[in-house]
Amino acid sequence: MYEIGDYVIHRKGGVWRVADIQRDAPGANPTGYLLSAHENSENTINVPVDSGEIVRKIIDKEALSEALERIPYIRTIQAPKDKLRKELYDEAMSKYDEIEWLRVIKSVYLRRGQKRLMPSEMAYLAEAQRYLHGEASVLLEISSDSVEAYIAGSVANVT
Repeated sequence: MYEIGDYVIHRKGGVWRVADIQRDAPGANPTGYLLSAHENSENTINVPVDSGEIVRKIIDKEALSEALERIPYIRTIQAPKDKLRKELYDEAMSKYDEIEWLRVIKSVYLRRGQKRLMPSEMAYLAEAQRYLHGEASVLLEISSDSVEAYIAGSVANVT
């Protein structure tokens, strides 16, 4: 169960804040959540409690720091064929996990530098960044646009 003010991961839309809890009657179990986008509170969606659309609460700041410290040691996604690589990206994204998002981001960055991208890889990059940068934005109290520079600085301090 989530509380008003909690930030959550939504399957199709990144990071959202629980703006309200819908109930059939005062004191009754929740029937749904009104979610607002964390960077645009006017953008809202209604999500039924049992829909499975909300994956989990966002991590805490300490867990984010630990994930960022691991970036140099995170293995990239490697596969000899595009079809297998796509399956591995899909599997990583389906876990809704920071390390997996970092894995996708790191893999695409390296492949882009080698000029070996398959057409769909930029979409995986954008999706992984939307989730990771959304979480980091909330936890660090910075805009999503500032997260990449923050991560780059964190990696530079670790290596």
